[in-house]
Amino acid sequence: MHDALRVYDQRFLDLAPDERSRLVQGTRRVLGSGLDPGVRAALPAAYRLRAFCIQHGMDEELERLIRDELAGHREGAVVVGGRAYVMYPYLRGVPRQDADITAEVDVEHRLDAFGWHGGLLRVRGHASIARVESPRTAVTLLLRAGETEHRFPATADGPDFEVPVDPAGLTAGRWEAHVSARTLGLTREAPFGAVRGPRLGRGSRKGAAATARLAPDGPLVVEVHGARRIVPLLTRLRGRVR
Repeated sequence: MHDALRVYDQRFLDLAPDERSRLVQGTRRVLGSGLDPGVRAALPAAYRLRAFCIQHGMDEELERLIRDELAGHREGAVVVGGRAYVMYPYLRGVPRQDADITAEVDVEHRLDAFGWHGGLLRVRGHASIARVESPRTAVTLLLRAGETEHRFPATADGPDFEVPVDPAGLTAGRWEAHVSARTLGLTREAPFGAVRGPRLGRGSRKGAAATARLAPDGPLVVEVHGARRIVPLLTRLRGRVR
């Protein structure tokens, strides 16, 4: 079924009207009474919605759906019971299982600034769940080193946030930043720092206890300094004369 629906892109729009009609009729016969539950679960929402339009003779809506997608236009989504459903104003009667994009939405994020102030690393940026409009988004900055994780709740103004990070609770070593966004019961997270604001300067920011830097094409990294081992003078002198 994936192969039958994937041709509904620019190739479909380039066909003559009678060719489009024959293709749609042939696909409708393949669809029969509708998508099998197993097949539906394996298809992305864009293909499920194509199948819905084809099955119900919604030729104009099908064409508009394809044109919108090719133009990069994405409709918004609503969250119900922790699941996200895309909303197309010109598509009526779409079953929830066809409009469900929960597995396809992710967190949109951007690092705008970071620097040390009073012993704290202050991080500013943007984080929101793609396609979901909400007046409130709970943002958390995560620092991970292997299996260990520390969470730093941010102060958010819509999708824009700022968070202070106290390195005192971090053990020595390399910590990579991730960001988590939660709204209306839906949570998404991603590595944080590869997407950067236009005014973000390059280079590392060194603090008393740690150094923050940007990994090349990667996330924000916090390297916590190890405690310096003080070697007694007598021990050093003995080492020199051996």
